[in-house]
Amino acid sequence: MKKILFVTTRYPQIKSYSGDTLRAHNIIKNLRKKNIVDVVCINEKNKDKIIDKQKNGKIYFCRKINILSKIFYSILSMVNLKPLQLGFFYSKEIKEFLLNNHKNYDSIIFHLIRSAQYLPAEFTGKKILEMTDIMSNNYDQTKKNLSILNPYYYLYLFESFLVKKYEGYCLKIFNQIVIVSKADIARDLKKTKKKIIIIGNGVEINKKKFKFSKNNFKIIFIGNINYLPNKYACYDFVKKIFPRINIIDSKIEFHIIGKISILDRVKLGFFKKVKVVGPVDNLNVHINSAICGISNLKIATGMQNKTLTYMSYGLPAVCSHSSSRGITILKNYQDFISYNDEKKFIGQILELKKNKVLANRLSNNSYKKIKKLSWNIALLRYKEII
Repeated sequence: MKKILFVTTRYPQIKSYSGDTLRAHNIIKNLRKKNIVDVVCINEKNKDKIIDKQKNGKIYFCRKINILSKIFYSILSMVNLKPLQLGFFYSKEIKEFLLNNHKNYDSIIFHLIRSAQYLPAEFTGKKILEMTDIMSNNYDQTKKNLSILNPYYYLYLFESFLVKKYEGYCLKIFNQIVIVSKADIARDLKKTKKKIIIIGNGVEINKKKFKFSKNNFKIIFIGNINYLPNKYACYDFVKKIFPRINIIDSKIEFHIIGKISILDRVKLGFFKKVKVVGPVDNLNVHINSAICGISNLKIATGMQNKTLTYMSYGLPAVCSHSSSRGITILKNYQDFISYNDEKKFIGQILELKKNKVLANRLSNNSYKKIKKLSWNIALLRYKEII
């Protein structure tokens, strides 16, 4: 039994539809089966530092970072030509915790590159970076989808350069880097293949809830809507796609489920037939009367957690080409539907509304195969690298 520390800037909640948080939770859960896994993270709710004792490990909650500190350290990072996100998520308490306690652990797992800044130079154990995605690739994709008149274009241009430089630094100092998609190796990591471990995403297996009916009326989108690719996907759908669907069938509604800001909740709620549900503890009731779940992201590197979640309930999934790659056991038009233009996207949703044979085929096939992608199976390789 090894003693492991998991370092993350956000509390890894079990009831979350944010992909990185959900992945972090399941890594911790699976490693705790045969190891002691402590967690240090930012506590978003309580101001005082607290310790939560759990089976096979503890969670050390550090104080929430105030906005003035975020601004100050972000500027400092920029001056030092380091990613702004390092400063935005910098916690003096986490830094001190690592300096004072790193000798107590055999391995330390750092969740996302913004946590890599806490690695003590003196640590002699196994150093693992759970990078998940190559963030510079995501930023490059985001930049391509922004107008040069948009101030965010220049922010992402600058941050992309800094992140790519920092990713190169991380490849040198860590023993192993964990990413989700093999496609990232082909683009950026050829020179350091030996350090890279591909560990794909998994899913919690739920009770099959989808039942076909021509009276089904909901299109579902789940995810953290504060995450820019998800936010853009929702606005793109309600502005460009959904009105064209409603012209053909005015009874169809679009339901948005997940963490969302007050401003986006109000703005998206103004659109006709759009229901902003917000975060929920259980998806069961929301699957009822659903036609399909969508993953229409233009900024993505592979199969999304939201798609796997739809499938875990037997709900047919319709995905953009960029958000449907990476899991070879899932086949287009057998387990999900992938599209590459808006006309096909609209046609596929409307076809699922009326075509019982197609809808049930996707539902049954995906639900059967998704059992091979449970978190327990997906994360088996973690045991090899700790």
